[in-house]
Amino acid sequence: MAFAPLLIEIGCEEIPAGVVPVAAQALSLRLAGLLDAAGIEHGAVRWLGTPRRLVAHIDGVALQQPDRREIVTGPPVRAAKDAAGNWTKAAEGFAKGLGLDTSALTIEQTPKGEYVAAQKTTQGRPSDAVLAEALPDLLRNLPFPKKMRWAREREPFIRPIHWIVALLGDAIIPLQFAGVQSDRETRGHRFYCNHTAVVTCDLDAYVRKLADLKVMVDPDARRDFIRRGVQALCAEAGGTWIEDEATLETVTFLTEWPAPLLGSFDAAFLEIPARVIQTTLRENQKLFTMLGPDGHLLPRFVAVANTLSEASRATVATGNARVVSARLSDARFFVQEDTRVPLEAYLPKLGDRIYLQGLGTTEHRVGRILALAGAIAADLCPAERERVERAALLCKCDLATRMVFEFPELQGFVGADYARRGHEHATVVRAIAEHYQPRFSGDAVPSDAVGACVALADKIEAIAGCFALGLVPTGAQDPYALRRQALGILRILDESGYHVELTQLIDGALAGLPHDASVKSGDDLRAQIQAFLRGRLAAMLQASFPTDLVEAVLDAGFEHVATVRPRLRALDDLRQSADFAPLAAAFKRVANIVRKQGGELPAGAEVDETICALPAERALHLAVLGAAQAVGAAVQEGRYAEALQHLAVIKPQVDAFFDAVMVMVDDVALRHNRLALLRSCAGLFAQVADFARIQA
Repeated sequence: MAFAPLLIEIGCEEIPAGVVPVAAQALSLRLAGLLDAAGIEHGAVRWLGTPRRLVAHIDGVALQQPDRREIVTGPPVRAAKDAAGNWTKAAEGFAKGLGLDTSALTIEQTPKGEYVAAQKTTQGRPSDAVLAEALPDLLRNLPFPKKMRWAREREPFIRPIHWIVALLGDAIIPLQFAGVQSDRETRGHRFYCNHTAVVTCDLDAYVRKLADLKVMVDPDARRDFIRRGVQALCAEAGGTWIEDEATLETVTFLTEWPAPLLGSFDAAFLEIPARVIQTTLRENQKLFTMLGPDGHLLPRFVAVANTLSEASRATVATGNARVVSARLSDARFFVQEDTRVPLEAYLPKLGDRIYLQGLGTTEHRVGRILALAGAIAADLCPAERERVERAALLCKCDLATRMVFEFPELQGFVGADYARRGHEHATVVRAIAEHYQPRFSGDAVPSDAVGACVALADKIEAIAGCFALGLVPTGAQDPYALRRQALGILRILDESGYHVELTQLIDGALAGLPHDASVKSGDDLRAQIQAFLRGRLAAMLQASFPTDLVEAVLDAGFEHVATVRPRLRALDDLRQSADFAPLAAAFKRVANIVRKQGGELPAGAEVDETICALPAERALHLAVLGAAQAVGAAVQEGRYAEALQHLAVIKPQVDAFFDAVMVMVDDVALRHNRLALLRSCAGLFAQVADFARIQA
């Protein structure tokens, strides 16, 4: 079978940067799916894209769709044959419809009985014909956030289409979409080389041809080119690039022929907080910033132009600098106006802002965070409680400032800078900046206990408040980012090793909520929040440990999150040994019996060694008593691997017990005593994990 490469290029007016990669990937994947659905063999799929073109390339597409053979069923045999066994009119009509003689008919057994059947062969079509027919619908249904129509065209697209390249080998795939007929001619850069040129399906030749037309069509090559250019210009200016992958990705899809250039702004603007400068330049101008040898921001930037010649380099740099100066002048004005009063003066203004209907204002929320943070600090870092409460009081004040109104993403950072200017203690300043952390996946947790107390209070208050209002995440819907808040709590406790009880956090948060008819409360709400946190903790840990071990450890308790990962690590290490499977099986048997039958035990029932009639049960009782102190001490001190070693010692007594002792005997006192013995045994290893959940 003959094969040839396939190239599709949709040329249009400039597409938004965030849409290009999504649409180009969708074009290539759906094109491959189209071929798969048609049974057409093909090779590797690749997408390329710039602001003016979406490109899909597939290696080695079969030029002909294969013939398709299928068994087609017709009428049931009872209708297809008469009493003499001859074909009826129904059978003859079925055969005629398939273009066959009745001699080609067969009998097939189906779940519904015997039916007449025949093999139907559908001749494969040329692949270019299949593509020409299907491509318009594929283009019509590409995923765009918004579509538009232009001129008299009825077909919507993200931007007006100006050309379509559709080639299978040397042949043009004949199709028309949005008034544009497919061809083999592409166009170059809008300003440098805006004329047509013939291209071929060979990917390397296509990329070279577009490079001649001042278009760097491969986004990976464009990204690397920009990265190297930015790094070189920063080094030339005596600085180091502050890596910014998000802006790099945006600029990559804003340009076809990128040209990094160096610019500068007035050093007087460096009195503005560095993060404000970085955010202003990044968000408004898509510029890159750099640090000097002393680690401070330099008054230089790197812009990436799409239309730049050597003659216009200075003009473009000056134009960018003029816009930067205007933006930074605004930012400096905001800082000057905001800092006319101390940060605490903004607290009453939070009383004008409704936090959530039913939960009062943001000022009310600050009061709840303050009380929670103080209570957490009383256990976690009592010597720092005053600073914790000061940071909690000030942590949301910047929400009322002009700067945060202009740049909401700077909340926390602005508050920290204004607190520093107001001569607050460095620990308080740091806690204000870090209490939103971790802000995203991979972000650091707060660096000290003061920041952690405020962060924990902020996050659990948000979760408790939303759950009390019934604003619970469902499926993909999480408008209040409660999953991120929960993960933040769990990561802080897990990574910092703070022994804070989750129940204490939840109860403290619920106790501070207003007593309003619209706000739920009670044990069910607490249990709902606990289940939510457990689910997020399980998801977090399953990235590193087997699911059954995670469930076993969580079922044994996760009140102190800091103990969960060490228990998991010890259990996972033990699982690698040959002794684990028989040990787990023995403990699992104990746990299962206690779970199923232990409910009949009277409250507080203990083992009475005087009625331990058999040597095996006396031996197990002594083994449990002997291991209890060692296991308890090891667990208390976080030596979980050692605790598991002490547990392993009693396995022979467990095995002997099950070999020699019948637990569910008719004698109630004896039965209860043996169940109590197994419960005491289960209680030992339940300090580490619920072995009943482990898959041996």
